[in-house]
Order: sequence, then C-alpha cells, then structure tokens
Amino acid sequence: MLDQAERLRSLMRAESAGARPAARRAGRPQLVVVAGGKGGVGTTTLAVNLAVALARDGHRTVLVDGDLGKADAASLCGTRESYHIADVLAGRRGVREALQLGPASVQVLPGAWATGHVTECAPEAQDRLLRELARLGQHADQVVIDAGNGEGRVVQRFCQAADRVLLVTSADDASVMNTYAAVKLLRAVDAEPAIQLVVNQAHDGAGAKQIHNRLAQACRRFLAYELPLAGTLTRATEVAEASRRRQPFVLASSHAPAARQIEQLAATLFRVPGETAS
Repeated sequence: MLDQAERLRSLMRAESAGARPAARRAGRPQLVVVAGGKGGVGTTTLAVNLAVALARDGHRTVLVDGDLGKADAASLCGTRESYHIADVLAGRRGVREALQLGPASVQVLPGAWATGHVTECAPEAQDRLLRELARLGQHADQVVIDAGNGEGRVVQRFCQAADRVLLVTSADDASVMNTYAAVKLLRAVDAEPAIQLVVNQAHDGAGAKQIHNRLAQACRRFLAYELPLAGTLTRATEVAEASRRRQPFVLASSHAPAARQIEQLAATLFRVPGETAS
C-alpha cells in the first residue's frame, strides 16, 4: 500500500516538474459527473471504465468515488488504503493526500461506507471538496465523479458545479421516468449543467435510439431542452464478468464491443477542438 502511494506521489511530482506544458498544468481540470435517475443503472461501471479509457488515451484522470455512503468505484479499481472522501469532506485530509493510484494510472479518491451524516454533509464541506478538485490542474486534465443515483443535496451540488453531466438510464420504464425527473430537477437550478444521456444495458443500438428519442421528446416538449445522446452501452457478458472479478472491462476485455463503446464515448466527449476522430 505504501509503495502504491509513493508511486502516485512520484507520478505527480514528475508531472509538476514539466511533463505537460505549463499552460495546460495551470488550467482547471474538466469536471464530469456520472449520475443516474435511479440506482442499478450502472453509473459506477461507466464512471470507472470511462476514467480508465481517458487515462489510456493520455489524459491525466482523477476518479472520485462520490456515491457517498458506498465505496464501489474504489473497490472496482482495487484501491484499499485508509484515506477516503469522508476525510476530505471532514477536513481531516486534502484531496491530494487521499488520492491513490488505480488502474492505468488513474488517480482515485476512494469512497467510504458511511451513514447519513456523510451523505448529507454541510454545504461548506461540499464546496471545500469542489475547490480542491478545481485546483488539481497541475496534476489532472479530467475529473470524473461517480455520483450514484443522483439523489441528495451533495449529488445536486456536484452536478451544478460540473462542466457536463452524463445522465445514465437503462431500458426499463422506471429508469426512463426517473431519468426525466432528474433532468427536470437539474434544469431547475440556477447553474444549469450541460446534461447528456448515456443509455446503458441496451439490447441493441436501435433500442437505445428509441429510449433516447422518448426522453428527448419529453425534454423538448416540457422543459424546452434538447437532450443530446452522448453514447450507448449494449448488454455484454464481458461487462458482468469483469465486474465480478472487480476489474474495469476496458482492461479485462479490451477488444469487446462494450470496451470500444466506452473508448468512443471518451473520444467524443474530450476531443480537442478541431481534432477529428481517428
């Protein structure tokens, strides 16, 4: 564990010494929140694999296990050290002290199994966490937050501060209805985040398109909002098998269709302006 932490500190020192252009290091990392209208739609799987895909594509990436009260993202990354997001929210540790080295050099801020006092922490603690994440520009290009099912004040604050929100839905009716409710809630706040849809566990591309059309029409009609489709993940045995083994499937089954879909999502979301897809 100590060796892993020292590897992470060495990596961050090397980057500070000039591994990236100074202008890039000085900028604020892009903040992406992955949330779902309800539980069980795969936000953790998506967030972890997206972070790994970004890191493999050359982005310095921080993954925040922000589904407070749980620690699923960190568990999927295989991180087991003692500091976690509850320490940061309580002011006991800074973000950089709590980061751990995960797969593909992703820097992970682990979650913590906890009770309601953490899941509904004070606004001052939320703002301190977000300020520290914004100051990671010397060490990170992208910050991906797994926010879980999108309920609670903390998750809403994450979404308000995000550069973009990836709202995850599955194909079942309850998930679609809850996803619409989540869009409505997020559009009602002062700082309206840029929301994009990800259809997960779809049977095929046609089914995913149908789900997106259904939600997009409702958002257009009742919220005057155009809900773009960021990407689709179809059902795959490789995803379930990798999750059981506690591995990101983009590493365990890198040639599977689901891995290519995640890589395409990462490339689409974070393509440099003027850059064309390969």
